[in-house]
Amino acid sequence: MFHPHLSRRTLYMGGSVLAVLLFIYIAYRCLPLSQEQVDDSAVTVRQQSYYQLEVDGRPAVYFSDYVDSAFVGGSVSSDSVSMRSVSLRGYWVNRMSVLPSCFGRIAIPWRNKPSTIVNLRSAALHRLLFRLFIKTDTELGGLQTQRNELSYYLRVHSVQDYGYNKIAAYHEAVVHKMDSIRKVMRALHGIRHDARLRVRQVNRYSVVPSAGKNQGLSCNRLRIYNDRDAVLLQAADGMTPFGVHTRLSVGRALDELPRHNQQSSVRAPRIPKGALPDSAGYYMGEQKNGRANGYGQYYGQDGSFYDGHWAEGRRNGFGIYIAPHEYLQVGEWKNDVFKGERLTYTADRIYGIDLSRHQHEQKNKYYDISWSKLRITDLGTLSSKTIKGTVDYPVSFAYVKSTEGCTVLNGYYASDYAAARRHGIRVGTYHFFSTTSAGSAQADYFLRHSRFGKGDLPPVLDVEPSDAQIARMGGAEAMFRSIRAWMAKVHKRTGRRPILYISQMFANHYMPLAPDLGDNYLVWIARYGEYKPDIKLAYWQLSPDGKVRGIHGDVDINVFNGYRNQYEEFLKRHSF
Repeated sequence: MFHPHLSRRTLYMGGSVLAVLLFIYIAYRCLPLSQEQVDDSAVTVRQQSYYQLEVDGRPAVYFSDYVDSAFVGGSVSSDSVSMRSVSLRGYWVNRMSVLPSCFGRIAIPWRNKPSTIVNLRSAALHRLLFRLFIKTDTELGGLQTQRNELSYYLRVHSVQDYGYNKIAAYHEAVVHKMDSIRKVMRALHGIRHDARLRVRQVNRYSVVPSAGKNQGLSCNRLRIYNDRDAVLLQAADGMTPFGVHTRLSVGRALDELPRHNQQSSVRAPRIPKGALPDSAGYYMGEQKNGRANGYGQYYGQDGSFYDGHWAEGRRNGFGIYIAPHEYLQVGEWKNDVFKGERLTYTADRIYGIDLSRHQHEQKNKYYDISWSKLRITDLGTLSSKTIKGTVDYPVSFAYVKSTEGCTVLNGYYASDYAAARRHGIRVGTYHFFSTTSAGSAQADYFLRHSRFGKGDLPPVLDVEPSDAQIARMGGAEAMFRSIRAWMAKVHKRTGRRPILYISQMFANHYMPLAPDLGDNYLVWIARYGEYKPDIKLAYWQLSPDGKVRGIHGDVDINVFNGYRNQYEEFLKRHSF
């Protein structure tokens, strides 16, 4: 049976208990927080920012930053733009001062503030983008040089060469970067002159996962406190994680923020943590006593990059260096000086010889060549070489001297040329350059006394003058006029572009005065040191004192700059 008096008494007592509990809870909420309780509300938030270029109200291009009056890190996709990022200490806060209100509010410092670029008018942005287009085109040119250098290296090397995989990976990265830049340039080029432009900073906030407290979540910005350099966020799910105390008021949280976040402005770090910076860039890698030591990379502010070994702050050992508008350098370094690429000679390489009367006449004696027995058995002892396996290589090609100047003939040319072809050896013909007669006349003499059969290698001009001889003929300029005349006439008459044979010393001292020769013709370098010549070439002569079974005495040993696939391609493109 229902008893109204008992029911009212029960309700009254229950209400009183609830009121007391509510009073106790409100009193508890109003008690000052200890520092431990404040710290218990701490959270780490990652702020990421980028700039968005809008054309007639629509996003068109995205940039990671605006530095030194220019955009950097352009992309046509907001998902692939590299954002400025900073991690900040913040606090979960209570929405209301007294009543419980766990609505996922977070107070953090205001960092990555937008540059004044967001305030520029459309006309000023048009001018800025024009300058950016020119700057980006220059950057693309530098990357194209790098790509050419890397592509050349990959063409003439294989995976068995030390460092090949690193070059391949860097080549892929350069190609990807060039593709991104081209997309940005196309987007900029497509902007109409009368389009309305605007730049807006886009911010992304997310809670960094913390063991036992939250699993990470995105946030929206609710309010900016300009006078406090602070921001109030709202978690995307609208909830404060279970177990996190939220007695902290917004005001108290704002008072706490400066204690842990002293920076007034933060950009994405240009130098990674743990790097060794200097005035030209920074080093990342193994260190000893605060200096580069072991393996590591150096990133130059000018776009240069070195990946390799170091000793006491200097490049020492194997390394890879590349920079805009510079030649790729892959090989050995000693005290910051590039020495060259130290090769491993194996049976996989393509070897050849060059012949003159000296292989037949020695000390007033005559010697025949046993063409059916030809095998390279020794690569020479003039320099140290890294050889894998036994030296017993076939002779894949042979160059035979035909003429010298306008008066000298090699009496063994015709027989050696015919014998090489008869035994299935690719043969080419070379002329020894004289400083006492005109290049055009020498070309006529060479063409009159030389043979160019189907499948033959391209002709070669052998240039080995001394400094004194060059001076007597009128200097380097006069010499190069004569060389150009020979090369041009032979090219025109034979239909094949001749190869220029020079020494490494000649390449270093004189070739910079005639860059067109290196650009227009393949080069054959004589370098007898332990390193491969650091120049683009067809062959290099690695020793003058090699041994070939079937030939008496020393023989010049040459190697093709590449492997079998590259050699076959070379023959298709350049042979008769």
